[in-house]
Amino acid sequence: MGADGETADEIFRVLRYGKADRRQQVAESYGQLMKLLESDKSISVANKVYVKAGYEVKPSFNEVAINSFRSEAEEINFTDNKAAAQTINDWVESKTNQKIKNVISPSVLDSLTGMVLINVVNFMGKWKYQFPFTETCLMPFWITATESREIAMMSIKKFFDYKNFADKGFSALELPYSGNGSSMLVLLPNDRIGLAALEEQLSSLDLAEVISQMGTVEVQVFLPKFKFEFSLDVQAELNALGMKRMFSDSARFPDLLDANETLKVSRVAHKAFIEVDEKGTKAAAVTYVIMLTSSVISLIPVIEFRADHPFVYVLLSREKSVYFIGKISNPE
Repeated sequence: MGADGETADEIFRVLRYGKADRRQQVAESYGQLMKLLESDKSISVANKVYVKAGYEVKPSFNEVAINSFRSEAEEINFTDNKAAAQTINDWVESKTNQKIKNVISPSVLDSLTGMVLINVVNFMGKWKYQFPFTETCLMPFWITATESREIAMMSIKKFFDYKNFADKGFSALELPYSGNGSSMLVLLPNDRIGLAALEEQLSSLDLAEVISQMGTVEVQVFLPKFKFEFSLDVQAELNALGMKRMFSDSARFPDLLDANETLKVSRVAHKAFIEVDEKGTKAAAVTYVIMLTSSVISLIPVIEFRADHPFVYVLLSREKSVYFIGKISNPE
């Protein structure tokens, strides 16, 4: 929103927003998204702008930041890099229930730092059907075709949306969260070593189409407990996608600060955390019990969905848009 010229064009092109002259439409759409997310108790999104002491955000940028991105600006002394990093990290921890820590290092802040923009997404889902603790046991998880390690595997038998897409080489299972319509979609390769082939399909895979083809059946689910933290400096990835100018001396951000300063982006960092257990994804859960007559059970075969080898998971909103996507190749 504060970029101009070719800098803005590159950013909008890489983010697939079209041309930079659509910035007002993009800001309005983001504002509508933020408003929609306010009604979803499972996910929270927070934005923050930290500005170099002695400088102010331009009124036009500040208006967009507040109205569309629900962001607030805070003046901070980047020269005192340890205190500044602590302030930023404390804010991130408070917005992620202390799950994401040390997102920024003091070493990346100094007297030349003009602005730090922070975006936080926090998901807390409660399983609609809680995995019984008594069913969790140690089972092998196949890291390769021949190598495995013992991990804590959860288990539950319920009616879930499921389908084996044999022509695509994977099975899909949707595990609902309680109350808000969000869910976890698990894409499990039919082969132990099929993760790479599945990942190649992801860019062209229409998840909405996948979900529409799934049907409700009784499934015996085996899913590992897992907990991961992931960090990445994404400058190389953004450069490869064509977003280069904003990191160079040719960057143009005239609409950010209310000062005659040349700004460029020095670093874009991403850090993510996910924890899945019997109760849900970073949350407690309410258990629903469905009693079935024996005649129904005898007529419908129980399908086994055994996630005992690398797989892809997708956290979906009730509208089936993607909140998070990741892969589990070696659970911890």
